[in-house]
Amino acid sequence: MIFGDMLTLARRRARLAVVSLVALVVPALLSAQAAIELVAPYGAAAGTPAARADSIASMGDTTRALALLDSAVRKNPRDAVSWYYQGMYLWAQTGLRMRPNVFPSQKMVRMVAAADSSLRLAVNFAPDSARYHVSLGRFTLKSGYAMARAAGRLQANDGIDAAKRVGDMATLAVASDIAGMFAWRSYESIGNRGLAADGRRVQLSGNDNFMRKDAGDVVSSFLKKIEPPTGTESYDSALNHFRTAVGADSTNLRFSRHLYMTLAAKDRWEELLSVASRRSAQFPVDYQARLARGLALHRLRRFADAKAAFDSALVLMDDAEAERLTRFTRLLRPKSMDKRTPTTDSAQFASLPAEQQRGLEAMYWLMNDPLTLTAENELRLEFLARVTYADFRWTDEEMELRGADTDRGDIYVRYGPPKVEITSAGNTWTSSEFAANATLIWEYPTAVFFFDLVPSFNTARIARNDQDYVNRVRDALPATFDNIATTNMLDTIPVRVARFRAGGDSLDAVVAARVPLDSLVRNTPLDRVPVDFDFRIFDQFVRVQGMESTQGSYAPDSLTERERRTWTRRLGPGINVVRVEALQADTRRAARGTVRLNPVATTGFAMSDVLLGSKPALADGKNAAGSWKDVVTTPSVGAFDKGSSVGLVWELYELTAKQGNGRYRVAISVERTERGGPLGFGVRVLDGLGKAVGRPQQSRDKFTISFDRTAAASPTLVDYLSLDMSEAPSGRYKLRVEISDLGSGKRVSRDTEFSIR
Repeated sequence: MIFGDMLTLARRRARLAVVSLVALVVPALLSAQAAIELVAPYGAAAGTPAARADSIASMGDTTRALALLDSAVRKNPRDAVSWYYQGMYLWAQTGLRMRPNVFPSQKMVRMVAAADSSLRLAVNFAPDSARYHVSLGRFTLKSGYAMARAAGRLQANDGIDAAKRVGDMATLAVASDIAGMFAWRSYESIGNRGLAADGRRVQLSGNDNFMRKDAGDVVSSFLKKIEPPTGTESYDSALNHFRTAVGADSTNLRFSRHLYMTLAAKDRWEELLSVASRRSAQFPVDYQARLARGLALHRLRRFADAKAAFDSALVLMDDAEAERLTRFTRLLRPKSMDKRTPTTDSAQFASLPAEQQRGLEAMYWLMNDPLTLTAENELRLEFLARVTYADFRWTDEEMELRGADTDRGDIYVRYGPPKVEITSAGNTWTSSEFAANATLIWEYPTAVFFFDLVPSFNTARIARNDQDYVNRVRDALPATFDNIATTNMLDTIPVRVARFRAGGDSLDAVVAARVPLDSLVRNTPLDRVPVDFDFRIFDQFVRVQGMESTQGSYAPDSLTERERRTWTRRLGPGINVVRVEALQADTRRAARGTVRLNPVATTGFAMSDVLLGSKPALADGKNAAGSWKDVVTTPSVGAFDKGSSVGLVWELYELTAKQGNGRYRVAISVERTERGGPLGFGVRVLDGLGKAVGRPQQSRDKFTISFDRTAAASPTLVDYLSLDMSEAPSGRYKLRVEISDLGSGKRVSRDTEFSIR
């Protein structure tokens, strides 16, 4: 009686289906790899009802084909082939994607149920057919219902057993991959579980009773990660099944991606490198294997090899896929939340001309390259590694989702691997004990993110009550690369740049730097330690406009202070970037200084930057200074020994002339940036001859002085003074030099800082 009810139900459901011809014939035109993964019927024996139905459907009369199958199972209820064809036709009609928590129409529900019944009857009447078990397993894997998905693991395992009995390696591979995905989705929801002793669940709402910056501490106060980590059995099962699938069919990209996913999820980089390297050698045009190699090599800190692997992968893939993977907007603000803030978001970037987009992207990676002395940009490699990991980890073929484009993928690409990853029972919007969902928590040093997980699905969404918080985080901090050790090991090179007009739209730049040699060569077991130095200037198109590379050799025990270096270079219009680097290649110790120079006016009344240095004086043979080049001083980054003078040099441009002369007022102020003692009453401003000028006004923390000057009219006037701060205490100081054109009333000023050690 039970069988009769099933047969009647299946017949009724089958009559509701209309099968599209395209859904039937397109899979047959695909490659063998794609066809084995799609829901396309296989050939039936000639003369059988299923074969006749297939022929009729191929001519466009799907109604007759379904009627023929219905008649066949009425006459012979144990006709497994006809049941199988009917189930596959119905499945094709429903579509290939089922999403969690999306409620289909009643017609769709009935059609899915009919397909399910037909495929189960086919398996029941032909239990030795590996193909039928695999199709039913794939069907349940694509189901939009968690319970159906959870039950599909048994079908996949039965398919494995049947395929092994008949030696069908292709079907064994598919069945093993399906079984692996069932195990993997179990691991997704139960792996890394946390246990709340009081049964509490993570709850998010608009009225959270804790500050979001303290979210990590709040969660950790009641949720403790279970040790040893949960989900080990599911993980091991998934890994073994994926290994079997790849071993049975090494040509299938999906199977290999699942293996990469599983190894990467547990940071098994050496194993991933071994697998990917073998596949790269076996399949020279498999860009996916090269991406896997790049990911593993980067995580193993073999940056040069990682760069080669990623570069070769990008060359092998088509332009659309390469653009998707390397999309620069993944690191930008999705959309600026404050229209008054002059920042570039994804929408603004997309509206720019292609050439300007390329320029901004190149400038971004230049400014974020830890060292130009190395051939690799470690931060861009980290970006490629993150995108690759996200694509491997969270791609869902059944739902046509690419991992890097999912919610988890977006957060991972922006901020990298979380410091803490833990799952807890229940969802974030209801405290009901019957809520079957799980909550995934990612904790970073700067933020905490919550995701809602649906059991048996390979997807997770940002918690429904947390979207506004996530938007604010992405707006305030679009991306970070704190997980890269290279950025943490770099010492800082102080760099100071002073610019002077050089005619036309050009500027002369005086660059001063102090290289921390002691940190680069200390504890090195060599008598003489080589250090590479590199100085470069890039224009707004990220072209090198000036470069100097040298090497020095130093005795570690003889270094007592930082090495001072100075360069003078001509700058073009627009944005310029100055980089100074030092590298000890054997220990990989490095230091870097970067200054971005925004455009300044090259015409009209203005003043140059203030060049800080030793006590300035006229160059030999000069009676007066016509430009800054006529003044001798040793440029400084702004660090002076206690008791020394602070030299100041600047140029003044296009002062108003009356009766052949220009009159202007100079106002200088020096102020301590921190409290801790008086500024001192011995501060004086001295001219080039060492004579005090002006009358100072002085308080406990601030010194000010102003004086008037008259000079013969000239497009460029040069001033050079020194601050005698012999009695000033150690600390940091703010300096302002303000010039007032007494002929026009215009003012211009420059602010800078310096320190006394």
